[in-house]
Amino acid sequence: MLVNLTIANRNDFSVKDVEVTCEHFANSGTQIDSNTRTIYERVPANTAFSVHGFNMGFIHSQAKTTRCSVTDYELL
Repeated sequence: MLVNLTIANRNDFSVKDVEVTCEHFANSGTQIDSNTRTIYERVPANTAFSVHGFNMGFIHSQAKTTRCSVTDYELL
C-alpha cells in the first residue's frame, strides 16, 4: 500500500519521527489488519509536512476500506 499523507503539526512545539497506523476493514466492517510505519522527518510547530508514495507495506486481500492516523511522535 502506497499512501499520500499530509501531517499537520498544530502544536506550539516541533515533532519528529511521526508514527502512522493504518487500520484495514472488511466489507462487514470488521477490522482485519493494520500496518504501522514511522516517517523519520521533522515537522516544525504550526506547519504541515507532505509525503507522497509512502510505502505502508502489504494489506489483507479482503480489506475494503482503510483509515490512517498519527499514533505517536517524538518531541524536539
